[in-house]
Amino acid sequence: MNKQVEIPAELPLVVRLLLQHGLLEKENLEEVQKVLGQQNQPVEEALVSAELASETAIATVYAEHLRLPLTGLEKPLTAHEEMARLIGEKLCREHLVVPVGQENGSLEVAFANPTDLTVFEQIQLLTGKVVLAKVAPYGLIQDALNNCFGKRDMVREITGEAKNEPVQEEEPDSIEEIVDLDRPVPKGRDSQVIRLVNHVLSWAVRNDASDIHLEPFEDSVKVRVRVDGQLQELSPPTRAMYVPMISRLKVLAKMDIAERRIPQDGAIALTIDQKRVDLRVSTVPTVYGEKMVMRILAKGTIPLDMTKLGFSAKQAEDFQIAAASPHGLLLVTGPTGSGKSTTLYAALNLLNKPNVNVMTVEDPVEYKFEGLNQVHVRAHVGLTFASALRAFLRQDPDVIMVGEVRDQETAQICLRAALTGHMVLSTLHTNDALAAVNRLVDMGAERFLLASALRLVEAQRLVRRLCEKCKQPYRLDADTAAKWRLDAGQEYFRPKGCEHCRNTGYKGRVGLFEVIRVTPKIRDMIAESKGLHELRREAQRQDMMLLSDAGIQKVREGLTSLEEALSVSMAEAEGE
Repeated sequence: MNKQVEIPAELPLVVRLLLQHGLLEKENLEEVQKVLGQQNQPVEEALVSAELASETAIATVYAEHLRLPLTGLEKPLTAHEEMARLIGEKLCREHLVVPVGQENGSLEVAFANPTDLTVFEQIQLLTGKVVLAKVAPYGLIQDALNNCFGKRDMVREITGEAKNEPVQEEEPDSIEEIVDLDRPVPKGRDSQVIRLVNHVLSWAVRNDASDIHLEPFEDSVKVRVRVDGQLQELSPPTRAMYVPMISRLKVLAKMDIAERRIPQDGAIALTIDQKRVDLRVSTVPTVYGEKMVMRILAKGTIPLDMTKLGFSAKQAEDFQIAAASPHGLLLVTGPTGSGKSTTLYAALNLLNKPNVNVMTVEDPVEYKFEGLNQVHVRAHVGLTFASALRAFLRQDPDVIMVGEVRDQETAQICLRAALTGHMVLSTLHTNDALAAVNRLVDMGAERFLLASALRLVEAQRLVRRLCEKCKQPYRLDADTAAKWRLDAGQEYFRPKGCEHCRNTGYKGRVGLFEVIRVTPKIRDMIAESKGLHELRREAQRQDMMLLSDAGIQKVREGLTSLEEALSVSMAEAEGE
């Protein structure tokens, strides 16, 4: 070009390159900016759709600017199917990339826009191979992806049906990629990181861990897993391996791998031994780097029979009758990690029927169930527990589940919903079941309204279950037996330790439950502002077990040791 063209710096790179090479007229800039503002699609596609530039011109200027080889002009692109499926259809289609070959640990990948460096890193972490970039017209990349994954049927995607066949394509946000831990790891530069991550995940899942902690320190790192409620260390990787491990997991969890200054949340879906396992992933920035904790969620562990959680037959019956009420409020209480969500999901499983509209608001949604309308809280855009609940009341619900009552506004809406014909289930952080009454009163609930709405309050704890292969029988001395309402002549059990339980004496956990039905007498006492001590006495008079009673009962049944039961119910037991 003979005259110097002044090109606005805020324009996308491809537009500036086309202008510089005379492949886009400056007179068309206004139309370009209009198109870019209207089109919800990549810049390259928008320019071609508006007939402002050709696919070949766009690929040519990218290749020349970045000094990358241009491919696909002489013969059609053919996807390397194994690598394409390893990268995943979602990533390939979203970023218009297609692997076209591999050689000596390197992977040749054709890009429509090769300027996004995070895509390079994601592909490298997913495949374990060094990425050799090429540039190709985006239409040829789409053709290669269609040949590999199947052509996209937009009508089918929009309506969700085509010729009464199952939907193959989904909206991008709903496409779920599942990591197969049983699949061999391809050799490459990052295969060591992938194998290390897979080993930690596999060990944790196969040993029934509930959480995995990856923690950085000044000169070292720690990998700890929580098994049966107790943290234990695994052999740690080197400090140099830590950041690649975190990056690999962040890619799998669909987090921003470039952002390390703020906490992030994500999720990973796994299959191992042909079983589905979900991970809830959380990172926080510490002084030595990002700490990551992964909560292991196995949907198959939620039983339909609540006695398998540890409820007595009477407690399970009381709970189910209350949950099936046409309206009212049911509260599950306990500390973090005591299994409250599992209990609520077990109840929702029983209520999940075609004639019942069940809606839940959770932070986050831990288990996804067919038939439940589940909403994930997003406070940063104004979707809070309270705002979701207000919307729910216009959605004709029968049953509403609220992940947690955290504030006065949420408590008031829950109470109002329970009093206007809806069954509301929720959780609360209190030491025992009846303490929930005072907690809600502190949040502004009127006692007479609370007494009318409450159907049942339940508290729970998890205790370690004695290993069936090595638990050791013994007899208590008379004083100890009398103190804890046990029979000195009866045989009880204590931990010993063997290979099966990793020498801890315990294998698995069992729940202790305090289920308090709000009977007419207890309802009157709540309305009359009776104290917690009086409410507990009345519950015991009506043959309801408190936490301390439930712990002692599990000791009698030989499911746990006296020491373990008292570790979570000592205060209640000594207060009696």
